[in-house]
Amino acid sequence: MNGRPAAAEELFSTYGHFTAMQVRGGGVQGLANHLDRLDAANRELFGEPLDPERVRSHVRHALAGDSDAAVRVTVRDPALLMVSVAPPTPPATGPVRLRSVPYLRPFPHLKHLGGFAQTEWARRVRAEGYDDALLTAADGTISESSVANIGFFDADGAVVWPAPPWLHGTAMLLIEQHRPTTRQPITLADVAGFHGAFLANSIGLAAVASIDDIPCLPEPGLMADLDRLFATVPWDPV
Repeated sequence: MNGRPAAAEELFSTYGHFTAMQVRGGGVQGLANHLDRLDAANRELFGEPLDPERVRSHVRHALAGDSDAAVRVTVRDPALLMVSVAPPTPPATGPVRLRSVPYLRPFPHLKHLGGFAQTEWARRVRAEGYDDALLTAADGTISESSVANIGFFDADGAVVWPAPPWLHGTAMLLIEQHRPTTRQPITLADVAGFHGAFLANSIGLAAVASIDDIPCLPEPGLMADLDRLFATVPWDPV
C-alpha cells in the first residue's frame, strides 16, 4: 500500500476499483489501456485523476525485480494505492465451455470491487463441469463472461462484440485498436448463426467450444489470426 505492507484495516472496504494485468519480461501488453481504466474509474468514483507515473512506480516497487507476474492495482481510497503481486496466470490450454446465467454486473463499465455474484455464478457452473459463466439479461441477451469479454466471428471472419452493457476490457481494446470490429445486440438464439466465439482478457485469448448446448468452436484459422495479432502487440515496460 503506497509502497509499504498494507495494514489490515486498509483491506476491508468493498468500495473501489482495480485493474489486473499480466507482466512478462517486465512489460504489459496494452499498459496504457490499464492506466486509462484506472484514471477514468478514479475520476468517476473519487472525482480526481490518478497519475499514471504513480501507478507505474508502485507496480515496479511491488514487483521487486520480478519480470513475470500477475499484478493487481486496487484503489479503495484515492490516497492509497494498493498493488498485489502473484505468480503469472497461464492462459487457457484449450477451448472453453460456457454456461449462460441470468445475471448482469451492476455498473458494468467499471472494474469495481463488487464482484460476489459473478464469482459465485462462475463457481456454480464450474461445479457442473463448465469453464466459466456467460452473463446474460433475462431475455437471453449476451453481455460478457464472469472475467472476460466475448466476441463472435461473422461469415467473413470479422469480430462482432455484443452490444453493451459490459466492461470494456483491455484485451478487447487491443483488438479494436488493431483491426475493425462491430457491435450488435446478440442473444443466445443468435449464437448458432455465427462462425464461432472467443474470450479475451488480460490473461489471453481462448476459443469457445460451446455455450450451453450450442457448439460454437471457431475455425482454427480465425483463432490463429487473433493469436498472430496479439503476438505483434508490444509488451510496454512498466
